[in-house]
Amino acid sequence: MGRTSKTALTVLAACMLSCAVLQGAERGFDEIVQVISDQFHTRPLHIPFFGLVNAATFVARPAGVKHLNLAVFENLNVDDEGERDIAKAILMTDGGWRPFVKVHGHAETILVFMAQDRGDCKLLVVAIESGEATVVELKLNPEGLQAWLRDPDRAAAKSVSR
Repeated sequence: MGRTSKTALTVLAACMLSCAVLQGAERGFDEIVQVISDQFHTRPLHIPFFGLVNAATFVARPAGVKHLNLAVFENLNVDDEGERDIAKAILMTDGGWRPFVKVHGHAETILVFMAQDRGDCKLLVVAIESGEATVVELKLNPEGLQAWLRDPDRAAAKSVSR
């Protein structure tokens, strides 16, 4: 077996391994989306070219973000009990989510959960407002998250100027 063949096999094996790891990371988010879909009898909107956003995020790593998932649901009728059901469902997934912040305003509720993922941390934000819900999962490196928490304006400006 030549050197080129060995290199090609190594690259192929690395790609397959990284795809398996990313699929595992997606599974937790997909589980949350599925629970919301089943509970409210709806599906998230299709967002064209969202894969390009993830590719750019992987390369640029704005504010320490390594990976991003997004699901947007419309035409939902979520009451207080529905919000509790969503929170319970998130806590019951195998993502290791822990409640972090809950903000309940007049017309919207924002639920924030955190989880550890090896050396990184994950942030799950669920924004529920009249008729719609947005679910965002971010995989962050801890240093980027700490910089953003210390000085959000500076961290955002730094990630935009790259």
